[in-house]
Amino acid sequence: MSTFQTLQAPLSSASSAIRIGFEHGYAFDGDRVRLDAELLVDDPAAALGQEWALQLWACETPFDGRPVSAAKIAEVAVAAPGSSGTTWFSASTDAFPPAGRADHNLVLILAAGQDGRFEQVQDYVNFPRAESFMQPRLDGTSSFSLADDKVSVAVERVSNPRTPDNLSGTLALELWALPAPYQAGEPEGRQLATTTLGSLAGQQAWQDLAFNQALAAHPAGTWYIALLLREWSANGYVTRDFSNFPLPVTWNEASAVAPVEEAPAGSTSPAAKPATKAAPKAKAAAAAPASVSINTATAAELAAVKGLSKTVAAAIVAARPFKSLDELVGVKGMGVKSFDKLKGSLSL
Repeated sequence: MSTFQTLQAPLSSASSAIRIGFEHGYAFDGDRVRLDAELLVDDPAAALGQEWALQLWACETPFDGRPVSAAKIAEVAVAAPGSSGTTWFSASTDAFPPAGRADHNLVLILAAGQDGRFEQVQDYVNFPRAESFMQPRLDGTSSFSLADDKVSVAVERVSNPRTPDNLSGTLALELWALPAPYQAGEPEGRQLATTTLGSLAGQQAWQDLAFNQALAAHPAGTWYIALLLREWSANGYVTRDFSNFPLPVTWNEASAVAPVEEAPAGSTSPAAKPATKAAPKAKAAAAAPASVSINTATAAELAAVKGLSKTVAAAIVAARPFKSLDELVGVKGMGVKSFDKLKGSLSL
């Protein structure tokens, strides 16, 4: 998954073994990207002593070797050429563009390494045009409120800006409690609630969405709340857009401070104003219902549910996404009796 990290190239990193030539490019096709590059081989012996890869990165600013916040979109291994001269490389691989609608400066990296880890930047080229990725997105205002053991989420609009014939994967809204505002990649925190929306055709939108659910957790501590728009893909659910709410929420063992929050969808700005009304205090964290999402939980998280084996958990992961809990009946190893015992601990 695409996660922001620091990209940098030490001044001494330039290698004479292989360089990127004048001809190079990329082309997206759904969740795949093709990387093309002319490679200039100056020292075949040195090239054979390392492993190589082409990477496509999304940077906040054009890359000049100095540290910059960036997200790796794609990586594909390159076989070291055995002779000097010019060779042409072209290959397609999975793409993981950053969530949100910001413009990104794309850079093609030629990296070296060992054992499948390519961390040494050997050469790079910036593409002249900034890229904005066409992904399902949150529009308008999003808000949430917490009360006792319940959560309410409202979204003004979810849209798919892709071409009319481009049907999205199954979309889902997820509310998360995170240790820091969301940036990219898989969320690292506690999921508070989730609801499955379905697939949306290109150039179409859903208006005035709202859902109310039992609160899956209110863990002790101070958390930043984020609403994620997720899409099912060949690589599972990936985040396409997000909204960070500016005020954190604090829970302790005896009570919870749970404000009503409102922010422009997709916004990370602290200027987004929360409502002044505060929700009632939540109960102790130990009283929160245990509910695991069958569409987003890992196999290990599912297997942690009492009465659900590792084999059945793996079968659930392989069979999703699900539109309803009832669809679990028929998953290998899950019968009606087992489902009746487990359904109280599971959610979409």
